[in-house]
Amino acid sequence: MREAIATFASFGLAKTLYAAQSVAKVLGVPSDFVNAKNPPGPGPDAKDPPTLTGKLYHSTKKTMEKFGDPAAVAFLAGDEYISKGVDAVFNLVSKPRGFLPYWGNLPGQIATQAGLAGAAIGPNSSLYAQQANNTSFIFVLVRNNPEEIGIPQSGEFDLAYFIDKAYSVGEFENIWCVEGLGHVYAQRTWILKHNVSEDAQGIMIDGQAACLPDKSLTMMHAGMGLAFSESIIKQLTVDSTTQEVERVLKAYIRLCNNNSRPGYVGCALESLGLVTRCFNYPMVNLIQKVLSDVDPIAWEHFWRGAGRALYFSPGHMMQPLFSPWIAAEQEAPNERAFKILKSGITWAANVVNMRQPEIFEDLIKRRGAAEEHEGTIRQGVAASTTMAMDTTPNHPVVKAYLEYKPKSTDPKVVDLWQKLVHEPVYRSVHRYQPILSRHKMMDQIFRFQDLDALADRLEASEHAKSGKRHAAEPKS
Repeated sequence: MREAIATFASFGLAKTLYAAQSVAKVLGVPSDFVNAKNPPGPGPDAKDPPTLTGKLYHSTKKTMEKFGDPAAVAFLAGDEYISKGVDAVFNLVSKPRGFLPYWGNLPGQIATQAGLAGAAIGPNSSLYAQQANNTSFIFVLVRNNPEEIGIPQSGEFDLAYFIDKAYSVGEFENIWCVEGLGHVYAQRTWILKHNVSEDAQGIMIDGQAACLPDKSLTMMHAGMGLAFSESIIKQLTVDSTTQEVERVLKAYIRLCNNNSRPGYVGCALESLGLVTRCFNYPMVNLIQKVLSDVDPIAWEHFWRGAGRALYFSPGHMMQPLFSPWIAAEQEAPNERAFKILKSGITWAANVVNMRQPEIFEDLIKRRGAAEEHEGTIRQGVAASTTMAMDTTPNHPVVKAYLEYKPKSTDPKVVDLWQKLVHEPVYRSVHRYQPILSRHKMMDQIFRFQDLDALADRLEASEHAKSGKRHAAEPKS
């Protein structure tokens, strides 16, 4: 019943926003604001949904495809708030979702949110405004990447030329420009070379992709995952059967495996969580439940992507209105997913705000002590910094980040910055990225795991191979 009510309300919101956008067109609002900039993902839509809820959900998704950026952002935020509001009402009379006590945690969540709101209108107002500006800038950069670097709207294009263009936008922006290019290239190749077949192979291996520079591979694969995700998820609605969800998820995993280079498939798999949580919020619970049985490793990648989505989702861009950390508490189905979500939020918060370290220092002040022994902040910082260094070797922003000294005079904050930020950034630069790159295992940063333990295992294997090689050499 809660899904039916939330879906009906979302349908009404979508139709209202579309009507407002239509009026804006008549009034002469510039086309950049009222026309969709990106076509929907290729491939089939969901088959005729069997219930009214499914039909309304499908109609809502088709309406979304016509939104310009303002309407799309408003819908994504409003849709999530509607769902959370419906959940709150139903939680009064039924068992709340998630593993944490909903009502027991609510007072603390309200206090935390009130503190954020107070800080946003107090002395830290410029800090939160800068964070929102940073987040929206990256959101739009990825979403409208073809326009940013001038990719043709149809047909094949010279991948090598546009790789150079993506890297010319800026050393900080490289990560997202390459991810956006990977999205467009994979989607275009999937259409032109494979007719959107779920049995496609070699997209990031063959053809023009064979000559991709190593530094582009991590985010090109992440972009490919975005392309597959937005198309595959179109085949599902909130009333899809478990069997149909399982079939679609297996097709997605097969696409990622068959089109990724060794050591990069996890970069693509993680995108499903980002696309589902950010653009298809009502589908999260259904997909994660089935995925946990289909492929537990892909399930972990899914929640890492969902953590990134919590940070980038329009519903949380203005964190003083709704903190992504509170959303993680409400949505995680178990403790493992909760930790992965928090690491994913940190991943995004760290790399997006790296040019203004005081933003992340504020996060350390608020959450560092609570997360110190969970390892979530430290791992998210390490993983996203490793990604940044892999995409942009000798990254100047990362180097400046390493030199940052906290402005706080509180020794606890200074100590937390050293442990949770400076140390993992240093290890990312000097240990994690070099060894993961050598072993072609960059997709391991798209999972929540102990990167030091992984590096230890890889170094041990290197020493073992080196010892065997020396033992086999003829003695002089």
